[in-house]
Formats: sequence, C-alpha cells, structure tokens
Amino acid sequence: MRSTLFIFFVLLCTLGNSFAQPFDVETTKRHVIIKYSPAAMFDFDNTIQFGVEIPLGKGNFALQQDLGYGPSRMSSWQNDDNDVDKQTFKSRTHLRWYFMEKRRMRAYVGPEFLFKKVVLRESQWIGKDCSGPWGPCSFFQNQDVRIDKNVVAGHARFGWQFIKSNRFVFDVFTGIGFRHIFNTSHSPGVPDYEVRGIDDVWEFLRPNESDLRPSAVMGFHLGIILGKYRRD
Repeated sequence: MRSTLFIFFVLLCTLGNSFAQPFDVETTKRHVIIKYSPAAMFDFDNTIQFGVEIPLGKGNFALQQDLGYGPSRMSSWQNDDNDVDKQTFKSRTHLRWYFMEKRRMRAYVGPEFLFKKVVLRESQWIGKDCSGPWGPCSFFQNQDVRIDKNVVAGHARFGWQFIKSNRFVFDVFTGIGFRHIFNTSHSPGVPDYEVRGIDDVWEFLRPNESDLRPSAVMGFHLGIILGKYRRD
C-alpha cells in the first residue's frame, strides 16, 4: 500500500512539472486543490486520507472535505496475526477563512467537524444459560462479535498554506476542541451484556460506553492545484 502511494506521488510530481505555471496566492483563489494527508497513516486509527479544497466566493473562504479509510493490514500498530479485524472510516469537514495573505503564503482559521467510525470484529467464547454475570454457565459457544467505536468531534483549527509556483501546496495545521466517543455493539444473536469487549491495543472497548474529552489535532497536507492558469 505504501509503495502504491509513493508511485502515485511520483506521477503527481511529473504531472505538476509538465504544465507548471507561476501560481501564487491570488491565482490559487480560483482553483480547486486536491490533497493527501501523510500523517493520517501513522494515527492510532490510521487511514489513507485524501481531501479536496473548494474556494468559496472570491476565495477568501474555502471548504475542505477529507475522507479516509484504513484496513487492518495497513495498520502501523497491529503486527500480530492474532490482532482483531479492524476497519477505520473517517470524514473531516473544515470551513476556513483566509485572514492573512502574502505572495506565496496565507494563514487561515475556522471550525472543523470530524466523524470517525472504527469497526472491530473478533471471535469470542460466549457463556450460555449462565446463573449470573460471572457464571457458572451451562456451556460456551464461539460467536463473532462486532463493536463500533464512534467519534464525533469539533475543533477550532488554525493553519498556514504555502504555495509553490509549480502548482504544489504544503498545508500545516493545528487545533483544539472536544470529542464525544461512544461504543455500540452489532453482534447478531449476542446481547450487549454478553460481549466481553475488544482490546484495541491502546484501549479496551465495551458496548454502550461513552466519554467526552478534550481533543487536539495537528498535521499537514500535500496538494496540487487543478485547472488552467488564469491571471485575470
């Protein structure tokens, strides 16, 4: 997977150089920017994440939408074949206001909404006909269980965007806010109270647990400006 992304960016560099034009902040305001987020591959719930920035109005405002997906096999934190089956889906929506500009750099601030769903699957021995929550049980049955970790977050995000004349963009950001985390079970034939929970390397997830906690984000994007060069 990482070699495929490397090849993609080699082709992207070749494409950018093939029709390089002297882009700056003023000309970039009229163009859509396609972005890739390398740091997302090293998150605890890591994903391959791409985004698009669309200018609004005269270009002082923009809307950015990122989507990410991460299967178990690309996780940097799961190396054991006995680890749970894990899939991560992520969406980030960011409205940005460019409040300061120079020729090839501009600063922005704005709200961000994040939604992330982490799906974990595992086979567990479930006790049946138990006399109490801790047993004893008449017998045990091996069943597939699924727990979803859902994350809803809001951040105030601040960042800088640097624009190269050959269409390439480097975007670095940070932000603070809050996130609400709640776990749900989707295990047919297994009541929530019978699911023992699933170990997700850094935390133990149980059904129907929730938490509200402070949140911080930081990262960077690599992008390329689309469309024909226009000065007017």
